[in-house]
Amino acid sequence: MRCRLPVAPARAALAFAMGVALSPGALAQQVWHFEPGIDTLFTLTDNVDLAPNGDRKADFVTQLTPELKLSERGAHTRLEGTVRLPVLLYARTGSENNQVLPEVNLSGIAELVERLFYIEAATDVSQQYVSPFAPRPSNLTNATNNRYTAQTYRISPLLKGKTGDGYAYELRDDNIFANESNTSFQARRSYTNSILARFDRDPRPFGYGLEYDRSETRFVDETPLRNQIVRGRAAFQQSAQLHWSLIGGYEDNNYQGPTQSDAIYGVAARWRPTDRTTLDASVEHRFFGGSYHVAFDHRTPLTVWSLRADRDITTFPQELAALSANENVSTLLDRLFTSRLPDQVQRQTFVDQVIRERGLPTVLTGPLALFTQQVTLQEGLQGTAGIVGARNTILATIYRQRTRPVGNLQGTLETLLFEQDTTQTGGNIVWTWRVTPFYSLSTSADYSHAVDNVSDIRSRLVTLRSTLSAKVSQRTDLSFGVRWQRMLSSTDNSYREAAMFVGIRYVDR
Repeated sequence: MRCRLPVAPARAALAFAMGVALSPGALAQQVWHFEPGIDTLFTLTDNVDLAPNGDRKADFVTQLTPELKLSERGAHTRLEGTVRLPVLLYARTGSENNQVLPEVNLSGIAELVERLFYIEAATDVSQQYVSPFAPRPSNLTNATNNRYTAQTYRISPLLKGKTGDGYAYELRDDNIFANESNTSFQARRSYTNSILARFDRDPRPFGYGLEYDRSETRFVDETPLRNQIVRGRAAFQQSAQLHWSLIGGYEDNNYQGPTQSDAIYGVAARWRPTDRTTLDASVEHRFFGGSYHVAFDHRTPLTVWSLRADRDITTFPQELAALSANENVSTLLDRLFTSRLPDQVQRQTFVDQVIRERGLPTVLTGPLALFTQQVTLQEGLQGTAGIVGARNTILATIYRQRTRPVGNLQGTLETLLFEQDTTQTGGNIVWTWRVTPFYSLSTSADYSHAVDNVSDIRSRLVTLRSTLSAKVSQRTDLSFGVRWQRMLSSTDNSYREAAMFVGIRYVDR
Protein backbone atom coordinates (compact mmCIF):
# COMPACT_ATOMS: atom_id res chain seq x y z
CA MET A 1 0.00 0.00 0.00
CA ARG A 2 1.33 3.41 -0.96
CA CYS A 3 -0.01 6.13 1.31
CA ARG A 4 0.51 9.86 0.83
CA LEU A 5 -0.24 11.49 4.15
CA PRO A 6 1.00 15.02 4.87
CA VAL A 7 2.27 15.13 8.45
CA ALA A 8 1.73 18.88 8.78
CA PRO A 9 -2.09 18.76 8.95
CA ALA A 10 -2.12 16.27 11.81
CA ARG A 11 0.49 18.20 13.77
CA ALA A 12 -1.23 21.50 13.12
CA ALA A 13 -4.61 20.15 14.20
CA LEU A 14 -3.16 18.76 17.43
CA ALA A 15 -1.18 21.90 18.20
CA PHE A 16 -4.17 24.09 17.49
CA ALA A 17 -6.46 22.14 19.83
CA MET A 18 -3.83 22.12 22.59
CA GLY A 19 -3.19 25.83 22.17
CA VAL A 20 -6.84 26.70 22.71
CA ALA A 21 -7.21 24.27 25.59
CA LEU A 22 -4.17 25.61 27.44
CA SER A 23 -4.75 29.29 26.78
CA PRO A 24 -5.30 31.60 29.75
CA GLY A 25 -8.74 31.13 31.23
CA ALA A 26 -9.46 28.04 29.12
CA LEU A 27 -9.46 25.66 32.06
CA ALA A 28 -12.17 27.61 33.86
CA GLN A 29 -15.72 26.42 33.20
CA GLN A 30 -14.68 24.29 30.22
CA VAL A 31 -17.21 22.01 28.54
CA TRP A 32 -15.68 19.50 26.13
CA HIS A 33 -17.62 17.22 23.80
CA PHE A 34 -16.05 14.46 21.71
CA GLU A 35 -17.86 12.36 19.12
CA PRO A 36 -15.57 9.68 17.64
CA GLY A 37 -16.75 7.46 14.82
CA ILE A 38 -15.76 5.32 11.89
CA ASP A 39 -17.30 5.24 8.44
CA THR A 40 -16.78 2.25 6.15
CA LEU A 41 -17.76 2.45 2.49
CA PHE A 42 -17.54 -0.38 -0.06
CA THR A 43 -17.80 0.72 -3.70
CA LEU A 44 -18.00 -1.27 -6.93
CA THR A 45 -17.24 0.96 -9.91
CA ASP A 46 -16.90 0.30 -13.63
CA ASN A 47 -14.43 3.18 -14.15
CA VAL A 48 -12.19 3.70 -11.16
CA ASP A 49 -9.79 6.17 -12.87
CA LEU A 50 -12.52 8.05 -14.78
CA ALA A 51 -10.80 7.17 -18.04
CA PRO A 52 -12.28 7.43 -21.56
CA ASN A 53 -14.43 4.51 -22.71
CA GLY A 54 -11.61 2.47 -24.26
CA ASP A 55 -9.41 2.64 -21.13
CA ARG A 56 -11.95 2.03 -18.36
CA LYS A 57 -11.05 -0.23 -15.44
CA ALA A 58 -13.50 -1.72 -12.98
CA ASP A 59 -12.48 -1.98 -9.32
CA PHE A 60 -13.71 -2.68 -5.81
CA VAL A 61 -12.78 0.09 -3.37
CA THR A 62 -12.81 -0.01 0.42
CA GLN A 63 -12.83 3.35 2.18
CA LEU A 64 -12.17 3.39 5.94
CA THR A 65 -12.66 6.77 7.59
CA PRO A 66 -11.95 7.21 11.29
CA GLU A 67 -13.20 10.61 12.41
CA LEU A 68 -13.46 12.79 15.47
CA LYS A 69 -15.88 15.64 15.94
CA LEU A 70 -15.01 17.87 18.86
CA SER A 71 -16.20 21.05 20.49
CA GLU A 72 -15.16 23.07 23.53
CA ARG A 73 -16.89 26.01 25.11
CA GLY A 74 -15.40 27.76 28.08
CA ALA A 75 -15.72 31.10 29.76
CA HIS A 76 -13.12 32.60 27.42
CA THR A 77 -12.52 29.98 24.72
CA ARG A 78 -14.35 28.21 21.94
CA LEU A 79 -13.11 25.39 19.70
CA GLU A 80 -15.04 23.23 17.26
CA GLY A 81 -14.43 21.14 14.19
CA THR A 82 -13.90 17.74 12.66
CA VAL A 83 -10.87 15.61 11.85
CA ARG A 84 -11.32 12.81 9.27
CA LEU A 85 -8.73 10.41 7.86
CA PRO A 86 -10.12 8.53 4.82
CA VAL A 87 -8.01 5.48 3.92
CA LEU A 88 -8.68 4.14 0.39
CA LEU A 89 -7.78 0.56 -0.59
CA TYR A 90 -8.22 -0.63 -4.18
CA ALA A 91 -8.59 -4.35 -4.98
CA ARG A 92 -7.25 -4.21 -8.58
CA THR A 93 -5.33 -0.94 -8.84
CA GLY A 94 -3.93 -0.73 -5.32
CA SER A 95 -0.29 -0.31 -6.34
CA GLU A 96 -1.12 2.96 -8.07
CA ASN A 97 -4.16 4.22 -6.18
CA ASN A 98 -3.98 3.24 -2.47
CA GLN A 99 -3.74 6.44 -0.46
CA VAL A 100 -4.79 8.44 2.60
CA LEU A 101 -6.63 11.72 2.01
CA PRO A 102 -6.90 13.75 5.25
CA GLU A 103 -9.69 16.21 5.92
CA VAL A 104 -9.46 18.65 8.84
CA ASN A 105 -11.66 21.59 9.72
CA LEU A 106 -11.00 23.29 13.06
CA SER A 107 -11.72 26.83 14.21
CA GLY A 108 -11.56 28.52 17.57
CA ILE A 109 -11.07 31.69 19.53
CA ALA A 110 -9.47 32.50 22.88
CA GLU A 111 -10.23 35.69 24.82
CA LEU A 112 -6.90 36.59 26.42
CA VAL A 113 -7.96 39.97 27.82
CA GLU A 114 -11.64 40.23 28.60
CA ARG A 115 -13.59 42.15 25.95
CA LEU A 116 -10.34 43.48 24.45
CA PHE A 117 -7.74 41.03 23.10
CA TYR A 118 -8.47 37.77 21.27
CA ILE A 119 -6.66 35.10 19.27
CA GLU A 120 -8.56 33.43 16.44
CA ALA A 121 -7.21 30.39 14.61
CA ALA A 122 -8.40 27.98 11.96
CA THR A 123 -7.09 24.90 10.18
CA ASP A 124 -8.58 23.58 6.97
CA VAL A 125 -7.29 20.56 5.06
CA SER A 126 -9.48 19.42 2.18
CA GLN A 127 -9.40 17.63 -1.16
CA GLN A 128 -9.69 20.02 -4.10
CA TYR A 129 -9.30 19.92 -7.87
CA VAL A 130 -6.81 21.70 -10.09
CA SER A 131 -8.81 22.18 -13.29
CA PRO A 132 -12.53 22.44 -14.09
CA PHE A 133 -11.76 20.77 -17.44
CA ALA A 134 -10.48 17.49 -15.94
CA PRO A 135 -12.26 14.79 -13.87
CA ARG A 136 -13.90 16.18 -10.71
CA PRO A 137 -15.73 13.35 -8.92
CA SER A 138 -17.98 14.22 -5.99
CA ASN A 139 -16.44 11.35 -4.00
CA LEU A 140 -12.99 10.15 -2.93
CA THR A 141 -13.16 6.61 -4.32
CA ASN A 142 -12.51 7.66 -7.93
CA ALA A 143 -8.77 8.15 -8.45
CA THR A 144 -7.66 11.17 -10.49
CA ASN A 145 -4.48 13.20 -10.95
CA ASN A 146 -6.65 16.30 -10.94
CA ARG A 147 -7.10 16.04 -7.16
CA TYR A 148 -4.76 17.63 -4.61
CA THR A 149 -4.69 18.24 -0.86
CA ALA A 150 -5.22 21.92 -0.02
CA GLN A 151 -3.96 23.06 3.38
CA THR A 152 -4.53 26.42 5.02
CA TYR A 153 -3.62 27.49 8.54
CA ARG A 154 -4.71 30.85 9.88
CA ILE A 155 -3.87 32.65 13.11
CA SER A 156 -5.30 36.08 13.81
CA PRO A 157 -4.50 38.28 16.81
CA LEU A 158 -7.44 40.61 17.28
CA LEU A 159 -7.88 43.73 19.37
CA LYS A 160 -11.43 45.09 19.48
CA GLY A 161 -13.81 46.83 21.82
CA LYS A 162 -16.59 49.36 22.29
CA THR A 163 -17.12 52.35 24.51
CA GLY A 164 -20.36 53.38 26.15
CA ASP A 165 -20.70 56.52 24.04
CA GLY A 166 -20.89 54.69 20.68
CA TYR A 167 -17.24 54.36 19.62
CA ALA A 168 -15.89 51.02 18.36
CA TYR A 169 -12.37 50.01 17.34
CA GLU A 170 -10.72 46.93 15.83
CA LEU A 171 -7.18 45.94 14.91
CA ARG A 172 -6.84 42.58 13.20
CA ASP A 173 -3.77 40.74 11.86
CA ASP A 174 -4.59 37.69 9.67
CA ASN A 175 -1.70 35.32 8.94
CA ILE A 176 -2.58 32.63 6.37
CA PHE A 177 -0.19 29.82 5.48
CA ALA A 178 -1.24 27.78 2.43
CA ASN A 179 0.23 24.69 0.82
CA GLU A 180 -0.83 22.25 -1.90
CA SER A 181 0.36 18.62 -1.76
CA ASN A 182 -0.30 15.37 -3.64
CA THR A 183 -0.46 17.40 -6.82
CA SER A 184 0.19 16.69 -10.49
CA PHE A 185 2.04 20.01 -10.78
CA GLN A 186 4.88 21.73 -8.96
CA ALA A 187 2.85 23.56 -6.32
CA ARG A 188 4.15 26.41 -4.23
CA ARG A 189 3.72 27.31 -0.60
CA SER A 190 2.43 30.78 0.16
CA TYR A 191 1.99 33.20 3.03
CA THR A 192 -0.60 35.96 3.19
CA ASN A 193 -0.62 38.72 5.77
CA SER A 194 -3.62 41.02 6.05
CA ILE A 195 -3.89 43.91 8.49
CA LEU A 196 -7.19 45.66 9.12
CA ALA A 197 -7.59 48.69 11.38
CA ARG A 198 -11.00 50.26 11.94
CA PHE A 199 -12.48 53.03 14.03
CA ASP A 200 -16.24 53.76 13.96
CA ARG A 201 -18.68 56.11 15.57
CA ASP A 202 -22.30 54.86 15.73
CA PRO A 203 -24.70 57.02 13.71
CA ARG A 204 -27.08 58.96 16.04
CA PRO A 205 -28.35 59.56 13.40
CA PHE A 206 -24.98 60.66 11.86
CA GLY A 207 -21.72 58.82 12.37
CA TYR A 208 -18.39 58.17 10.70
CA GLY A 209 -15.68 55.54 10.30
CA LEU A 210 -12.05 55.18 9.23
CA GLU A 211 -10.43 52.02 7.85
CA TYR A 212 -6.96 50.91 6.78
CA ASP A 213 -6.66 47.59 4.92
CA ARG A 214 -3.30 46.15 3.81
CA SER A 215 -2.66 42.72 2.27
CA GLU A 216 0.51 41.01 1.05
CA THR A 217 0.79 37.52 -0.49
CA ARG A 218 4.15 35.82 -0.94
CA PHE A 219 4.74 32.69 -3.04
CA VAL A 220 8.10 30.92 -2.79
CA ASP A 221 10.71 32.55 -5.05
CA GLU A 222 8.24 35.17 -6.29
CA THR A 223 7.90 38.89 -5.69
CA PRO A 224 5.13 39.73 -3.20
CA LEU A 225 1.69 40.85 -4.33
CA ARG A 226 0.70 43.92 -2.30
CA ASN A 227 -2.30 46.18 -1.95
CA GLN A 228 -3.33 48.77 0.60
CA ILE A 229 -6.50 50.79 0.95
CA VAL A 230 -7.54 53.73 3.12
CA ARG A 231 -11.28 54.37 3.42
CA GLY A 232 -13.45 56.88 5.18
CA ARG A 233 -17.19 56.49 5.80
CA ALA A 234 -19.96 58.96 6.54
CA ALA A 235 -22.91 57.07 8.05
CA PHE A 236 -26.58 57.93 8.39
CA GLN A 237 -29.16 55.93 10.37
CA GLN A 238 -32.33 56.66 8.41
CA SER A 239 -34.46 54.41 10.62
CA ALA A 240 -34.15 51.48 12.97
CA GLN A 241 -34.18 49.21 9.90
CA LEU A 242 -32.08 51.17 7.36
CA HIS A 243 -28.46 52.35 7.58
CA TRP A 244 -26.57 54.21 4.80
CA SER A 245 -22.87 54.98 4.32
CA LEU A 246 -20.96 57.11 1.82
CA ILE A 247 -17.44 55.80 1.10
CA GLY A 248 -14.34 57.63 -0.03
CA GLY A 249 -10.67 56.70 -0.03
CA TYR A 250 -7.53 55.78 -1.95
CA GLU A 251 -5.75 52.55 -2.90
CA ASP A 252 -2.21 51.65 -3.93
CA ASN A 253 -1.46 48.23 -5.48
CA ASN A 254 1.53 46.39 -6.93
CA TYR A 255 0.67 43.18 -8.81
CA GLN A 256 3.89 42.53 -10.76
CA GLY A 257 3.17 45.30 -13.20
CA PRO A 258 2.79 49.03 -13.16
CA THR A 259 1.64 50.30 -9.78
CA GLN A 260 -2.12 50.68 -9.81
CA SER A 261 -3.34 53.59 -7.71
CA ASP A 262 -6.72 55.23 -7.81
CA ALA A 263 -9.38 56.96 -5.77
CA ILE A 264 -12.17 54.92 -4.20
CA TYR A 265 -15.73 56.11 -3.82
CA GLY A 266 -19.05 54.39 -3.34
CA VAL A 267 -22.07 53.73 -1.15
CA ALA A 268 -23.16 50.99 1.26
CA ALA A 269 -26.47 50.07 2.86
CA ARG A 270 -27.67 47.75 5.62
CA TRP A 271 -31.38 46.87 5.75
CA ARG A 272 -33.14 44.87 8.49
CA PRO A 273 -36.90 45.07 7.77
CA THR A 274 -37.59 42.14 10.15
CA ASP A 275 -35.56 39.78 12.29
CA ARG A 276 -35.99 37.20 9.50
CA THR A 277 -34.66 39.30 6.61
CA THR A 278 -31.26 40.96 6.15
CA LEU A 279 -29.64 42.78 3.25
CA ASP A 280 -26.07 44.11 3.15
CA ALA A 281 -24.84 45.78 -0.02
CA SER A 282 -21.95 47.99 -1.11
CA VAL A 283 -20.81 49.41 -4.44
CA GLU A 284 -17.43 51.06 -5.02
CA HIS A 285 -15.34 52.49 -7.83
CA ARG A 286 -11.93 50.72 -7.87
CA PHE A 287 -8.92 50.73 -10.18
CA PHE A 288 -10.39 47.73 -12.08
CA GLY A 289 -13.82 49.31 -12.44
CA GLY A 290 -16.90 48.62 -10.37
CA SER A 291 -16.69 46.52 -7.22
CA TYR A 292 -19.74 45.27 -5.32
CA HIS A 293 -20.77 42.93 -2.50
CA VAL A 294 -24.38 41.92 -1.93
CA ALA A 295 -25.63 39.49 0.72
CA PHE A 296 -29.34 38.80 1.12
CA ASP A 297 -30.84 36.31 3.61
CA HIS A 298 -34.47 35.51 4.36
CA ARG A 299 -36.11 32.76 6.36
CA THR A 300 -39.59 31.57 7.24
CA PRO A 301 -40.53 28.84 9.73
CA LEU A 302 -39.91 26.18 7.03
CA THR A 303 -37.69 27.81 4.39
CA VAL A 304 -34.37 29.62 4.12
CA TRP A 305 -33.14 31.70 1.16
CA SER A 306 -29.85 33.42 0.41
CA LEU A 307 -28.30 35.36 -2.46
CA ARG A 308 -24.66 36.38 -2.84
CA ALA A 309 -23.23 38.63 -5.56
CA ASP A 310 -19.62 39.85 -5.60
CA ARG A 311 -17.11 41.52 -7.87
CA ASP A 312 -13.67 42.00 -6.34
CA ILE A 313 -10.02 40.97 -6.52
CA THR A 314 -8.61 37.99 -4.63
CA THR A 315 -5.69 35.54 -4.48
CA PHE A 316 -5.66 31.75 -4.42
CA PRO A 317 -4.58 31.50 -0.73
CA GLN A 318 -7.41 33.83 0.25
CA GLU A 319 -9.85 31.66 -1.71
CA LEU A 320 -8.67 28.53 0.08
CA ALA A 321 -9.09 30.24 3.44
CA ALA A 322 -12.68 31.09 2.50
CA LEU A 323 -13.77 27.73 1.08
CA SER A 324 -16.92 27.98 3.18
CA ALA A 325 -18.16 30.30 0.47
CA ASN A 326 -19.48 27.08 -0.98
CA GLU A 327 -22.80 27.06 0.84
CA ASN A 328 -22.35 25.20 4.12
CA VAL A 329 -25.48 23.16 4.91
CA SER A 330 -24.90 23.47 8.65
CA THR A 331 -24.82 27.28 8.39
CA LEU A 332 -27.92 27.28 6.21
CA LEU A 333 -29.93 25.21 8.71
CA ASP A 334 -28.54 27.23 11.61
CA ARG A 335 -30.18 30.34 10.13
CA LEU A 336 -33.43 28.44 9.60
CA PHE A 337 -33.72 27.33 13.24
CA THR A 338 -32.55 30.60 14.84
CA SER A 339 -36.01 31.59 16.10
CA ARG A 340 -36.99 28.08 17.13
CA LEU A 341 -33.79 27.44 19.13
CA PRO A 342 -32.21 30.71 20.34
CA ASP A 343 -29.44 28.92 22.28
CA GLN A 344 -26.52 28.41 19.90
CA VAL A 345 -25.27 25.17 21.47
CA GLN A 346 -28.71 23.52 21.43
CA ARG A 347 -29.30 24.76 17.89
CA GLN A 348 -26.02 23.30 16.60
CA THR A 349 -26.80 19.94 18.24
CA PHE A 350 -30.22 19.92 16.58
CA VAL A 351 -28.75 20.90 13.19
CA ASP A 352 -26.22 18.06 13.39
CA GLN A 353 -29.04 15.65 14.18
CA VAL A 354 -31.13 16.83 11.19
CA ILE A 355 -28.15 16.45 8.82
CA ARG A 356 -27.38 12.97 10.15
CA GLU A 357 -30.93 11.59 10.22
CA ARG A 358 -31.88 12.93 6.79
CA GLY A 359 -28.64 12.06 5.03
CA LEU A 360 -27.90 15.63 3.98
CA PRO A 361 -24.54 16.64 2.48
CA THR A 362 -22.16 18.87 4.44
CA VAL A 363 -21.78 21.42 1.62
CA LEU A 364 -23.58 22.30 -1.60
CA THR A 365 -21.66 22.44 -4.85
CA GLY A 366 -19.94 25.68 -5.79
CA PRO A 367 -17.35 26.93 -8.30
CA LEU A 368 -13.82 25.56 -8.27
CA ALA A 369 -10.99 27.67 -6.81
CA LEU A 370 -8.45 27.95 -9.66
CA PHE A 371 -4.78 27.67 -8.75
CA THR A 372 -2.75 30.68 -9.84
CA GLN A 373 0.10 32.77 -8.46
CA GLN A 374 -1.38 36.11 -9.36
CA VAL A 375 -4.22 38.37 -8.32
CA THR A 376 -7.52 37.60 -10.04
CA LEU A 377 -10.74 39.51 -10.57
CA GLN A 378 -13.77 37.45 -9.65
CA GLU A 379 -17.40 38.10 -10.54
CA GLY A 380 -19.69 35.69 -8.72
CA LEU A 381 -23.40 35.10 -8.23
CA GLN A 382 -24.83 32.33 -6.05
CA GLY A 383 -28.35 31.63 -4.87
CA THR A 384 -29.41 29.01 -2.33
CA ALA A 385 -32.78 27.80 -1.08
CA GLY A 386 -33.81 25.25 1.52
CA ILE A 387 -37.17 23.76 2.50
CA VAL A 388 -37.41 21.60 5.61
CA GLY A 389 -40.68 19.79 6.27
CA ALA A 390 -41.71 17.05 8.66
CA ARG A 391 -40.50 14.30 6.31
CA ASN A 392 -39.05 16.03 3.24
CA THR A 393 -36.05 18.30 2.82
CA ILE A 394 -35.02 20.07 -0.37
CA LEU A 395 -31.79 22.03 -0.75
CA ALA A 396 -30.77 23.72 -4.00
CA THR A 397 -28.09 26.10 -5.20
CA ILE A 398 -27.12 27.74 -8.49
CA TYR A 399 -23.96 29.71 -9.23
CA ARG A 400 -21.98 31.57 -11.87
CA GLN A 401 -18.39 32.77 -11.46
CA ARG A 402 -15.94 34.37 -13.85
CA THR A 403 -12.24 34.57 -12.98
CA ARG A 404 -9.80 36.82 -14.84
CA PRO A 405 -6.17 37.81 -14.21
CA VAL A 406 -5.08 41.18 -12.82
CA GLY A 407 -1.49 42.29 -13.42
CA ASN A 408 1.28 40.32 -15.11
CA LEU A 409 1.44 36.51 -15.00
CA GLN A 410 3.80 35.00 -12.43
CA GLY A 411 5.56 31.65 -12.51
CA THR A 412 5.97 28.98 -15.17
CA LEU A 413 3.57 26.35 -13.85
CA GLU A 414 1.66 24.50 -16.54
CA THR A 415 -1.59 25.36 -14.79
CA LEU A 416 -0.84 29.04 -15.21
CA LEU A 417 -0.71 28.74 -19.01
CA PHE A 418 -4.42 27.99 -19.31
CA GLU A 419 -7.69 28.80 -17.62
CA GLN A 420 -6.73 32.41 -16.96
CA ASP A 421 -10.13 33.69 -18.05
CA THR A 422 -12.65 31.08 -17.00
CA THR A 423 -16.40 31.08 -16.44
CA GLN A 424 -18.02 28.40 -14.29
CA THR A 425 -21.78 27.89 -14.02
CA GLY A 426 -23.76 25.15 -12.36
CA GLY A 427 -25.93 24.05 -9.52
CA ASN A 428 -27.24 21.11 -7.57
CA ILE A 429 -30.38 19.94 -5.84
CA VAL A 430 -30.72 17.49 -2.96
CA TRP A 431 -34.03 15.90 -1.95
CA THR A 432 -34.30 13.71 1.13
CA TRP A 433 -37.40 11.80 2.18
CA ARG A 434 -37.68 10.39 5.65
CA VAL A 435 -39.68 7.32 4.71
CA THR A 436 -40.04 6.15 8.33
CA PRO A 437 -38.30 7.13 11.56
CA PHE A 438 -35.66 4.51 10.64
CA TYR A 439 -35.33 4.86 6.84
CA SER A 440 -34.36 7.87 4.70
CA LEU A 441 -33.97 8.23 0.94
CA SER A 442 -31.63 10.91 -0.40
CA THR A 443 -31.39 11.80 -4.10
CA SER A 444 -29.16 14.49 -5.62
CA ALA A 445 -28.28 15.91 -9.03
CA ASP A 446 -25.23 18.07 -9.79
CA TYR A 447 -24.40 20.00 -12.95
CA SER A 448 -21.42 22.17 -13.83
CA HIS A 449 -20.24 23.85 -17.02
CA ALA A 450 -16.80 25.44 -17.45
CA VAL A 451 -15.55 27.58 -20.34
CA ASP A 452 -12.08 28.96 -21.01
CA ASN A 453 -12.97 32.30 -22.57
CA VAL A 454 -9.61 32.59 -24.37
CA SER A 455 -9.14 29.14 -25.94
CA ASP A 456 -12.85 28.12 -25.89
CA ILE A 457 -12.08 24.87 -24.03
CA ARG A 458 -15.32 23.54 -22.54
CA SER A 459 -16.51 20.85 -20.17
CA ARG A 460 -19.86 19.68 -18.80
CA LEU A 461 -20.23 17.42 -15.78
CA VAL A 462 -23.43 15.73 -14.59
CA THR A 463 -23.64 13.58 -11.45
CA LEU A 464 -26.69 11.68 -10.18
CA ARG A 465 -26.77 9.90 -6.84
CA SER A 466 -29.38 8.11 -4.71
CA THR A 467 -28.88 6.62 -1.23
CA LEU A 468 -31.18 4.67 1.08
CA SER A 469 -30.15 4.89 4.74
CA ALA A 470 -31.35 2.73 7.62
CA LYS A 471 -30.89 3.43 11.31
CA VAL A 472 -29.83 0.10 12.87
CA SER A 473 -29.27 1.46 16.36
CA GLN A 474 -28.69 4.75 18.14
CA ARG A 475 -25.03 4.65 17.05
CA THR A 476 -25.05 2.68 13.80
CA ASP A 477 -26.38 3.52 10.32
CA LEU A 478 -26.40 1.43 7.16
CA SER A 479 -26.67 2.82 3.64
CA PHE A 480 -26.98 1.49 0.10
CA GLY A 481 -26.69 3.65 -2.97
CA VAL A 482 -25.95 4.08 -6.65
CA ARG A 483 -24.35 6.89 -8.64
CA TRP A 484 -23.80 7.85 -12.25
CA GLN A 485 -21.58 10.57 -13.63
CA ARG A 486 -20.74 11.78 -17.11
CA MET A 487 -18.26 14.39 -18.26
CA LEU A 488 -18.13 15.81 -21.78
CA SER A 489 -15.00 17.81 -22.56
CA SER A 490 -13.50 19.40 -25.65
CA THR A 491 -10.17 17.94 -24.46
CA ASP A 492 -9.43 14.22 -23.95
CA ASN A 493 -11.06 14.11 -20.50
CA SER A 494 -14.57 12.84 -21.38
CA TYR A 495 -15.71 9.84 -19.33
CA ARG A 496 -18.68 7.95 -17.92
CA GLU A 497 -18.96 6.01 -14.66
CA ALA A 498 -21.59 3.94 -12.88
CA ALA A 499 -21.14 2.62 -9.35
CA MET A 500 -22.96 1.05 -6.44
CA PHE A 501 -21.93 1.27 -2.80
CA VAL A 502 -22.72 0.04 0.68
CA GLY A 503 -21.80 1.96 3.83
CA ILE A 504 -21.67 1.30 7.55
CA ARG A 505 -21.27 4.24 9.92
CA TYR A 506 -20.73 4.02 13.66
CA VAL A 507 -20.64 7.13 15.85
CA ASP A 508 -20.17 7.10 19.64
CA ARG A 509 -22.79 9.72 20.44
